[in-house]
Amino acid sequence: MRTRRHEFSPGTKREAYARSGGICECHRIPSLKRPGGCGVTLRDGHINYEHIDQDALGGDNGLDNCAVLARNCWREKTDTIDLPLIAKNNRVRDRARGIKPFQFRPMPGTRGSGIKIRMGRGRPIDRATGREF
Repeated sequence: MRTRRHEFSPGTKREAYARSGGICECHRIPSLKRPGGCGVTLRDGHINYEHIDQDALGGDNGLDNCAVLARNCWREKTDTIDLPLIAKNNRVRDRARGIKPFQFRPMPGTRGSGIKIRMGRGRPIDRATGREF
């Protein structure tokens, strides 16, 4: 079950942009490890308002949890931090609910199947015992 992503209100976005002074706030995200920030000037169309603590993991929509990021910093945070963390959270939740990933069965006649099929020589053979089926 996926929940709908909660967006920041327009007022929160205005306040966050004013706080940033037109400069990327990647220094506000501890997991990016940029204490001094990248110093990129924000351009129209390349601005992202990002949750510092992921919305999918319980982060709120307040000003303290909002960072204004340039597109490159936003992409790095999303790809390297957010998506793997959310995927792991979903796997843990599914495991707790007894949901298991689909297990593929090996194709009959392959080594993983345990069955040996002799071409034109009778019936299949069990690889472990050597007996015919």
